[in-house]
Amino acid sequence: MKTLVWLTHSFRLDSRLTANLSGPCTFVYYSPYYFAGDREREILKGCSTKNLQAFYQSLDEMQNLLLSKGHQLIVFKEKDPIAHINQLISKYEFERVVIDLPLFGMWKTTDPMLLSVPFEMVDSDLIDDECLKMTAKSRWMSHTRKVQTEKLYEWNSEITPFAISEKSKGYPTYESNSLIDPKPVIDRALHMATTYGQTRDKHDGQTRLSTAFQNGVIDPHNTFYKIARLFDVHGADFTKNEGAHAAMLRQFAFREMTIIQTRRANLTMEDQPIEWARQFLTPASLQNMQSRVNEQSTLTLDLLKSANTGDTLIDKILSESYSTGVMPNRARMFFAGWMFYNAPSGILALEWLIHIFDQFLLDGQCPTNYTQCTSSMNMQYGKVMLLNRDRVKQLLNYENI
Repeated sequence: MKTLVWLTHSFRLDSRLTANLSGPCTFVYYSPYYFAGDREREILKGCSTKNLQAFYQSLDEMQNLLLSKGHQLIVFKEKDPIAHINQLISKYEFERVVIDLPLFGMWKTTDPMLLSVPFEMVDSDLIDDECLKMTAKSRWMSHTRKVQTEKLYEWNSEITPFAISEKSKGYPTYESNSLIDPKPVIDRALHMATTYGQTRDKHDGQTRLSTAFQNGVIDPHNTFYKIARLFDVHGADFTKNEGAHAAMLRQFAFREMTIIQTRRANLTMEDQPIEWARQFLTPASLQNMQSRVNEQSTLTLDLLKSANTGDTLIDKILSESYSTGVMPNRARMFFAGWMFYNAPSGILALEWLIHIFDQFLLDGQCPTNYTQCTSSMNMQYGKVMLLNRDRVKQLLNYENI
């Protein structure tokens, strides 16, 4: 059975997607810049050079991996990928389509039901779909019950190449970014795992897994079980939601939950931030955000982009984040709280938060980014964070502050 595989996010060979493929396959990628709605295309058009290079690197990573297996990744730039896929189906007699489900769920500009052959969506971004509970504790504990028996995903050797004569559109050259190189990122995470609970709030204390996850170059399922097995060897008690293992494994669960919540609400990058707020904020918090006005505010989006707000700590956080593409956990929380009280309005605070993360950080443009930015608009969130300014400063330990 000839299969057309539409890659959207999983730029790796060892994933749920490839583990479940077999027979003759053709791998294609459609650039959302050409078919997504106006808001997403505007984000893709305006994001930083660092973000673009990370994306090109991830695409190139997959191309090279496929070439090592005798396959090719064909890049298309089409306004209507569904119609184009149907043309390929007719021309090459594909019998089915397998879609690598994107982070947000399918784009609202596409409808797979219009495909002319049966299709299947494979989710490569959840550790598993068996735990239905929506708490971080229940999810990671459920996953670790299989720590001894769960198999890591591998490339299925029964996948064979089916070549088509279409010309790949290619992508620009890029400057390699170590933050999304799979091996160094995984090695860093394994090295930091047992001490993550003490380092996660510090300036350089994060695993930076999120940058590689967001760019699709490492598999969350495989990485979770590699780290869980490391804790298991060191005698971690997986029945307790405390300690170094819990601090690390909860992060995987939080990521899963934001992806699931986003898809259940049918939210994508096409939806304005206010729509996210309506879905995820309590009525009181939504009203509080919408009614929030700071007439004395002189803050602008341009000042945020240039890290020139006049607040020394905020400017340091922004400038360092723009340089590395990463904002530390504690800095994210403090920045979000600061935004609520310093932006001209609550709505602009949310819009500018999402904009900054989408445009400048390597783990933006994902459900976790949107839901965390939205949750930071909950009442009292920012006020509590701002009371801990000195602690934030001490934990982050930025130089020259």
